[in-house]
Amino acid sequence: MNNKKLQRAEFIKMTGGLAFLMLSNKWSFAESSLSSDLVPTAQKRQEYTISLLKQLVTDIGPRPSGSKAYAKAAKIVLKEMQRSLPQVNYDKYEFDDWGPISSSDLIVAGQHIEAIPQKRGFGTPAEGVNGIFKKEGSGYAIIDGQSTQILAYFSVNQYGRAIAGSGGGNLDKSVPVFGLGKQDIPLLDRLAKNKSHAWIKSEYKPVHKAPGINVIGRIPGKSKNEILIIAHLDSIFNTPGANDNAASVIVMLMLAHAASARQNNHTLTFVASDSEEYVFEGAYHYANSRIADNTMQDIKYVLNFDSLTYGPNLWINSKDQGVKDMIRDIHKDLNIESKPIYGENDGFVMDSLPFKPSGARALHANSRGYDEKTLPVYHRPDDTADKVPLDCVEISFQVFDEFIKRVDRM
Repeated sequence: MNNKKLQRAEFIKMTGGLAFLMLSNKWSFAESSLSSDLVPTAQKRQEYTISLLKQLVTDIGPRPSGSKAYAKAAKIVLKEMQRSLPQVNYDKYEFDDWGPISSSDLIVAGQHIEAIPQKRGFGTPAEGVNGIFKKEGSGYAIIDGQSTQILAYFSVNQYGRAIAGSGGGNLDKSVPVFGLGKQDIPLLDRLAKNKSHAWIKSEYKPVHKAPGINVIGRIPGKSKNEILIIAHLDSIFNTPGANDNAASVIVMLMLAHAASARQNNHTLTFVASDSEEYVFEGAYHYANSRIADNTMQDIKYVLNFDSLTYGPNLWINSKDQGVKDMIRDIHKDLNIESKPIYGENDGFVMDSLPFKPSGARALHANSRGYDEKTLPVYHRPDDTADKVPLDCVEISFQVFDEFIKRVDRM
């Protein structure tokens, strides 16, 4: 398919739906594989995407940071980078972690309501917590009937069913937090109005020195001036994370394969990061290593891919007008019918934030457009391989492959 004649509708029709090599910080070298044979056409890219979604999502399942499942996924990504990139390595670190090992439904007035514990939060006592269910700010709470102390807090997922909870700003730091689904709001409101009795329980386990693994691939250019592309590989504990964020990692890998077949002026670095779901610890570790070896200033562009497949309309955040103009022009020049959405943050958010000291031009990319189908699976067990819209993978590849080419000519 000619890049300049991509017609999204035709591509959707064509694709339909989606029915230890290095354990140190030293570089390894590419296997003998012709990178130009890996992703040269839309059909090849579709096949590549389906294959890797099966390996990373279907076969492995949830891959939270520090887990054996994550390490298995990192090994797959390492091997994929080694197929075409001249320099590939693990960037390892350790961190203290904790997370839920068991949880129960919220039970209010005898009714069971799905509730998901916070991914990094606090557990309840072994017997759980009992109290009065009430409305609390934008969420709900179980409070002690006598002291009115908050015993547990519940946030509500704006997109669909329950996801891991997020705490309110005024909570005591030791309060256990859970997430509820928006479909339960009418019931929750009635139960809160009636001051119904509620109970919930969760248990958490600490992990000392959990293993973190970033996977780094690099293509040295004629200049040390660098374009850094990052996409997080980890998911939270209860989701296989196909859209968030395996599909974006696959887009990044395809961009790496395509770029390795060209002569590049800029050095290109590709980072499959760990611990994005846990306060960006993987990205911070790698960024600190770049500061330590005095190469942070070499980074001139930072591209952060996070959930590129929620829809065909790329959601671009950058304060750099030139970056946004380039994305707009690429859509026009390649006849891509989707329309990018422009946010107002500076692009240094989440996994790109640790690289702000570089002074680089930053872009953070998410997506929208298939919201009713894709956003409800966010952080859910049903964020599975078949939920990934393949046309979004192709659009992201087309746009950012051209973006890298244009930046490289500057």
